[in-house]
Parts: sequence; C-alpha cells; structure tokens
Amino acid sequence: MMKKLLILFYFLTSVFFFAQKDFVHSITQKQQFINLAGKPLTDKFTNIKSVKVVYDHPSKKIYFFNSVKYKYHHNFCEEVLGFPAGLESFNDVSYNGTGYRRYLLGNLNYIEKSDDWVLELAASDQMNAQLIQFFFNEVKKNVFFGSKVKFYLSTPRLIALNQKQTLKIPTVYSDFIFQNLTEQSVEKGSAIGILKKYDLKSNPKFYPNENEIIIINSTPEIIPNVKAIIVTEFQTPLSHLVLLAKNRNIPLYVDTEAFEKSKINNLIDKKVELVVNDDNYKLNLTTKPIKITKAKPRITLTKNLEVKELIDLNKTLPQSPQNIIGSKATNLGLLKIVEKELKNFKTPEYAYAIPFYYYDEHIKNNHFDKEISEILALPKDSIRLIDEKLKALRKTIKKSKVDPELINLVTNTLNQQSEFKNFKFRSSTNAEDLAGFNGAGLYDSKSAKLGDSLKTVEKAILDVWASFWNERAYHEREIFNIDHLSCAMGILVHRSFPDELANGVLITKNIYRKEYKGITVNVQKGEESVVKPEIGVTCDEFYVHNFNYLDNKLSVDYRSTSSLNDKKPILKTSEIETLFKISPKIESRMYSLWKKYKIADKQMPLDIEFKIVGANRTLYIKQARAYMD
Repeated sequence: MMKKLLILFYFLTSVFFFAQKDFVHSITQKQQFINLAGKPLTDKFTNIKSVKVVYDHPSKKIYFFNSVKYKYHHNFCEEVLGFPAGLESFNDVSYNGTGYRRYLLGNLNYIEKSDDWVLELAASDQMNAQLIQFFFNEVKKNVFFGSKVKFYLSTPRLIALNQKQTLKIPTVYSDFIFQNLTEQSVEKGSAIGILKKYDLKSNPKFYPNENEIIIINSTPEIIPNVKAIIVTEFQTPLSHLVLLAKNRNIPLYVDTEAFEKSKINNLIDKKVELVVNDDNYKLNLTTKPIKITKAKPRITLTKNLEVKELIDLNKTLPQSPQNIIGSKATNLGLLKIVEKELKNFKTPEYAYAIPFYYYDEHIKNNHFDKEISEILALPKDSIRLIDEKLKALRKTIKKSKVDPELINLVTNTLNQQSEFKNFKFRSSTNAEDLAGFNGAGLYDSKSAKLGDSLKTVEKAILDVWASFWNERAYHEREIFNIDHLSCAMGILVHRSFPDELANGVLITKNIYRKEYKGITVNVQKGEESVVKPEIGVTCDEFYVHNFNYLDNKLSVDYRSTSSLNDKKPILKTSEIETLFKISPKIESRMYSLWKKYKIADKQMPLDIEFKIVGANRTLYIKQARAYMD
C-alpha cells in the first residue's frame, strides 16, 4: 500500500511540476508536451496539438514554451527572453533569409492518432537550408520522440529546397498529415435530433426525416433536410456539401471512423445533442426537445420573359439582367467589364446568354407545365414519389425538340467565328446566388461541338433546361420555400477549354487564419474536379497572406498538395502573386457593379473559379459569385 502511495505521490508531483512550467529546455515526457500545448495558429487541420519552439542564438538555448499563455513567438521572446518591445524589429531579425537570426522559430505539432510529430515553420519564414537543418537537429536532440520528428514542407519555397536535395533531414508533405488525420471540423454549431446512420455506399438513395442527425459514409449528390451531418469523407472548402451546410446553417463534421465507433453506434435511433467545435465534436444523449423548424417565408422571384434576343455578354447588359438571363450569366457579363479595366486576366471568349423566354416557351409549348403542376401538388413528404416524377419529367424534356429558330439563332451566332468549335452550355437561373441561398451544384452544365452529330447544340440546351428539375435543385428550393414557378432557367454559352493546364477555386478571404487578410485557393491539375474530387485524390490547397514584411514576399501556406502532380506546386509563384493582387480588386469592382445593378447591397467575399490555359499559361476567370460564410 505504501509503495502505491509513493508512486501516486511521485506521479502527481511530476504532473504538478510540469504544469507549473511556462517553458522547458527539453521535453522528456508526453505530459510535458500536453501541458505546454495549444491549438495551432491556423485552423487548416483539426485535432492537432502544437507547442511553440524558440532557439535563442546568443544563449545557445532552446525553449519549448506554454503556447496558450504565449499565443505568438514574439510574446514569449519579449516577456521571457527580454527582446526589446517592437514587433517590426522582432520580425526583421526572426524571419529573414540571409541576415542575422537572433531567434529560430517553429511549431512542433503532434498528431495523436498516429503518434507522429512534425516541425513546422511559419509560412512567412525565409530560413535557409543550413539553419533549417541546425534548428531541426536542436529540436530532435531535446525531445524524447527525436527519432520520430519530421520536418513539414508547408510552402512552395520549402518544397523547392527539398527538391534540390539541400535538406538532409526527414521531410514530409501535407499528405503525411492528412493520411493520419481522421477528423475535420467544417461547420460549427449545435443540434438536437434522432441519430441515424445511412450506408450510402450500399444504397446511395436515402430518405431521412427532418428531425434526424445523420451519419453517412459517402458525400451524397442530394443533401437532405436534416438537423446536422457527420460524414466519413474529407471535404474541400467549396464542396457542395460544405456550401449547402453553410447555407442552411447546420453543423457539419467529418469523422472517418464514425461508422465503426461503438460509442456512436450505441446512440443510433436515440435522441442526441451534437456540438461541433473548432477541433472536435461531442455527441451525447439528451432530454432536450427537438426544435421544430419554422416555415420560411415564401420567396417569389422575378423573371422577365420579354427579352427574346441572345444577349452578347461583351456588350452593355440590360437593366436587372439577373431577371432575364440568371445570375451566372449576369456575373460573367460583369466580370467582362472588370476584365477590360484590370487587363491582367481573361474571361471566356464568345460568351452569350439565352434568356428565360425560351425556357418558358418550351415548357408551355410542350405542355410540361401540366406535369410540373402535378409534382407541385404532391404532399411535401412524398419524397420518393416526387423524385420518380422529377426523373420522368427530365427524361421527357430531354426527348423533346427545341424550337428550330433558337437552334439557328445560337448556331449562326457561334459560327460567326472560326476560332473555336467546342462550347460550354452552363445553367444560369434566378434561383441561385441569392442573399441566403447559394444554389451551388444544383444544376447541370453540358458541352456541345459545332457540326457534331452527337454533342449537338440542341442536346446541350435540353440537358441544361431539364436540370432545373434535378432532385437536389427541387428539394433545396423547397427547403428555402422558393416558388418554383417564379424561377426560370437561362443558359450561359461560351467557348470551352480543352487545353486547360489547371483549374481552381479561390475565396477572397483567408478561411484558416481569419484575423489576416488573404485568399484561400484550391487548384488541381488539368480538368480534374476541385469541388468534387475522386476518392483518394487531393488537390493543392493553400492560403496566401502578405504580412511578410520581408522584401514584400507573400506567405503561401499549404494545407494539401495534389496527388496528381508528383508533389510539385501546380501554380507558379508568379501566378499565385497575380491571383493575390487581382482578387481584392475584382471583389471591390464586382460589389460596385452589383450595387449598380441592385443585385447586392453589401460587399462580400467572392468565390472565383479560374483556369490556367495553353502553352503561355494564360489566366482565365470563368466565374465570380458571392461566398456566403
């Protein structure tokens, strides 16, 4: 008994000793690390513990310090190491690449799931290869897990250094961290509901009730109306699931092991409360009532059916264009105005819009309005029957014939040029890009080739028109109580891009370090999807900011690297710089134009789709819409 008490005493004394320290010169036990650890300054990864590290050159000592008490390295260096106050002078001697470095600064990150440790530099740090190796080895010899620690190549500069084989230390890319993560916090919040589990890999069609919190093992095409979602697949920032969860303001969390966890399985079919935080989630039984969703006020949209001519988006747009040709076509028309002003990017050539008039006439002339009225009259909870009727309606629309006058109008207009044969026909409705209703991914786009007997202009038009009645589009409009009959489908037509080297999506804000201005970029090689990648395929994802006062260089911090590009950055540094410089200008000008056309009354970040095209790597911007965070 006395021996057990002594062991307990020594254990508690040890824990107390470690807990009282603001810093240590070496980490000899895991509890030391845990007591010193805080959250990383960036939210790019979930469930990572991080301890800040300083090597002080004058004293030749290394410090692992309390990363909650001292949020930034300069706080510790000023308060403990006596560096004279002044952030600017601290940065000058702590992040430069060639001058005197009083301090070497880093973050030691712990991935608990796999028991892995990685040393990471700030994205703005210009530390050279010699100092990196020295710093890494100082960390390595002063931690008990030295044989496991690796250096994280988190920026294009570090990736380039490693590819030149100047770093003689164990290195890892973002995929090393990703493959060992099992969770991702996407949309924070809380919800109460009945916990249900759906195996979408076995049965992709599922019909949950509105009062459910669902666990799913695949990303569905149709997002049901539920209280909250736990999914087992990692999500990109602009995946349709993420955007719709944000739009509906429901909690969304990724747990790749949720299906196998007995603690969760024991709660299936029971009333639970889900709380999603920045780096974890909690799921517990509850007696709290399930909130009844209040019916949203009816939204009746405006559609102008008077305009019959094709709208040339290179020319002045009509008043209230979104009511004539839809939001997507309107935004491209406004982007073309911005392109002429900035002159450092291009928009798709030969861009036209087919107005709502032709869709409306096609529905009436083919008597599809009767089928639509029958669907709208069905009970709202008859989801299976509604889906069957929608599928049949789309099939009927696709088999119908388009007015030959419209086919001739479109074909003759596109044939006025001889540069391109391939064209994209993109959905453009008045039921998307609304305040509080994003509508991303609800409708379809199709390709056509002039003179081709299979990929015809008529087929592309019919496919896009039919997509207005996609199940995912119909149900999303239902959730927001949008009057279907007040909506209409226009079509944006422009040349397609068979020679794209990269495609990407950019948000004009830093979503992982929100206190700093910047951009967040997802980009992939070639035509591979960024928004909905194949299972196991990753893209380049990084954020960019410019608080690096060193030679006016940008800080580029990678969250993931493309699995299709051999670890090499897809974009050149100059291309990243161009995107960073033009993004706020596009955001400002688009807001001014939206205000002029009475589309938006407040400035919002943009969701910008771009491409790198051809041997000259020309930057094209094909879309800009409001990003509703």
